[in-house]
Amino acid sequence: MDLDTYVSSVEDGLEFLIAFFSLLGFIGLLAGFGILFLGGRFNRGAAFKVIIISLIIVGITGMYTGVKYFRL
Repeated sequence: MDLDTYVSSVEDGLEFLIAFFSLLGFIGLLAGFGILFLGGRFNRGAAFKVIIISLIIVGITGMYTGVKYFRL
């Protein structure tokens, strides 16, 4: 019975991490596009890096997984 409880808690933890990284990727996309449009010429490279990393995170975790999990 203890093994079942442990596996269930690990499963819940992984679900939380996937949802958290989904929100992190979504916020990163918003921040990247904000820096891209509002930032200067020197911030453009950093904005592209943030957007690419956020797209990878969102591609792995899903766009609305965090929104559904946290009920936002």
